[in-house]
Amino acid sequence: MFRKSYNRAILGVRVETVTPLLIRAGDVGLDPTAADLSCVRTRHAVHGRTVYIPGSSLKGVIRSAAEASVRGETFGESRGACNPLDHKNECNAHTNSEQVATARIHKDQCLACRLFGSLAIKGRAAVRDLFPWLERGDEAARPGGTNHHRANQVEQRHGVAIDRILGSVKHGPFDQELVPAGVSFWGEIALENYQVWQLGLLVRALDEISEGFAQLGSSKSRGLGFARAEVTSIVHEQPLRAGERPAGVGKLMSPEEHAAYGLLPELDVALPALLGEPRGLSLRFATTDPPAIQAWIEAARQALGGMA
Repeated sequence: MFRKSYNRAILGVRVETVTPLLIRAGDVGLDPTAADLSCVRTRHAVHGRTVYIPGSSLKGVIRSAAEASVRGETFGESRGACNPLDHKNECNAHTNSEQVATARIHKDQCLACRLFGSLAIKGRAAVRDLFPWLERGDEAARPGGTNHHRANQVEQRHGVAIDRILGSVKHGPFDQELVPAGVSFWGEIALENYQVWQLGLLVRALDEISEGFAQLGSSKSRGLGFARAEVTSIVHEQPLRAGERPAGVGKLMSPEEHAAYGLLPELDVALPALLGEPRGLSLRFATTDPPAIQAWIEAARQALGGMA
């Protein structure tokens, strides 16, 4: 599926904390003054040590929300989502086989695994780390700006674990580090050889975060991790020969390839007509205009809804 480039896209994403956020570090190190539950941090080569949202953490939440929306459904000959606890299911059946054609392996995958990957195939969506700054943003959002500073002014909370039988303290007190509410993180989601409905499923998962049905980090049942996610920019590329309007991979493949890979039909939902910029053998469509982004997102939602 990835031996040839049919289309690709990069979505700029902003995640804003509505309630405090704790994505826990695996190890607090040897610092005796560190909190018991510390925020995950990284050392940026240019901007120094900072809190951030790991791409793996956001991808896990997005995938879980996306799978929940299609689990138990069948679309054509494809299942919506497989059982992640069944390591012998069809999506992983070809893991150790080298004689099966890649098209056949792809055809046997559920829709969630086609988008996010499995033990047998690479996923189309890659989520990059999110940092509390935007290189080309306004003054407050830039590195060293107000948002960057506030994100690293973590809160300290004290907690205890209550014994459910005795009603007394079982463990604690312990300290928690929290990224405060009202802080923004910016990152990117890259897509490769994607269908329009797959963009719609990704957007639907981001909606689940914004609506509060999916939360980030730890202590979600205690009020943490509620955030809002939005797409702030879109860049789409496809070969020059594919035409002057952006399209999903289903319309760019030959009918034989389409059938071999078991792709779902690309519905007649047109992505917005943007002015393309030739870049070598490719044509690039890019926008940061909110109405144009919203039109693109609505087209993706229509493609997803048309599968029902």
